[in-house]
Amino acid sequence: MRAVRFYGAGQPLKVEDTDMPKPSDTDVIVRVKAAGVCHTDLHFLDGTLAPWKGTLPITLGHEIAGEIEFLGTKVRGFKRGDRVVVNNGVSCGRCAFCKMGRENLCSDLDQIGFTIDGGYADYVKVPQRSLVILPKGISFEAGALLPCGVATCYHALHDIATLRRGETVLINGVGGLGSSAIQLAKNFGAKVLAVDVVDDKLQMARRLGAVAAINAKTEKVVDKVKELTNGRGVDVALELVGRSVSMQNAIASLGKTGRYAIVGYTKDNLEVVPLNLVVMENQIQGVVAYTKKDLGAVVRLAQAGKIKPIVAQRVALDGVQSALESLKDGLVGGRSVAIP
Repeated sequence: MRAVRFYGAGQPLKVEDTDMPKPSDTDVIVRVKAAGVCHTDLHFLDGTLAPWKGTLPITLGHEIAGEIEFLGTKVRGFKRGDRVVVNNGVSCGRCAFCKMGRENLCSDLDQIGFTIDGGYADYVKVPQRSLVILPKGISFEAGALLPCGVATCYHALHDIATLRRGETVLINGVGGLGSSAIQLAKNFGAKVLAVDVVDDKLQMARRLGAVAAINAKTEKVVDKVKELTNGRGVDVALELVGRSVSMQNAIASLGKTGRYAIVGYTKDNLEVVPLNLVVMENQIQGVVAYTKKDLGAVVRLAQAGKIKPIVAQRVALDGVQSALESLKDGLVGGRSVAIP
């Protein structure tokens, strides 16, 4: 089969012929129909992240939807041909975090596309417990974006920042995650202010339901937020950019009891005056990935037509590298999807 292989930071990805994965009794082999191209993969290429288990090379791709091709002898509840979406976090199920329902923080976590071979390939091996049925009304392309691109934002807004009906949320960055976050926030009954530096993305934000779209290149973000909130500031700020300037704007845009949720990986520093946090009773919260419960929730929202992941472009496996380069340059509104 063909797969997109990662050999190390600073090296280009290679599309190669590789062996079919060998499943255990509790694994399935999924024929990949679509795999989302995520910004996290750029962090492998630039050295911010490195596979923390196993050896290189490894097949990247952690947003996966497809059909079950083969089932291990102990797999129950699934059959060949089932449409599925993959929870890429493979948790131990035994540690304290798993037992409290926060398996995204598992003490012995594996991740498909991070530490074990992922979905930029014709086939991928998946533990049974990582599978969620993909309803027929959801395309494979949209389904592939539900785990990371949507469920992570759901985890951030619902579980971590506890966004409530009637609150105002600032969403920093209108890419693959941002376009999903806007839709989720609207479903929660919140008022959305979107921030980006690309006019096309800001127009998309308005179409998705943002009440205001702020261009951080041409407008003073904090002043505009205060104007739009009658000086109060926002209840929640969701960080999807991770640059010092965007983080400073977000912190300064918070109102009293405001919660700032930082998604993803960044090397930029965040400077905060503790006194400001104290007198405003603000919170800064990190967000990593999502839980299987979150994935189930967004699958149900998609099935009900309440969220529609934005597919920006479709590429073959040999187009993943160029898709990532476009993503790095900030040219992708929505998400690119690899179709093996």
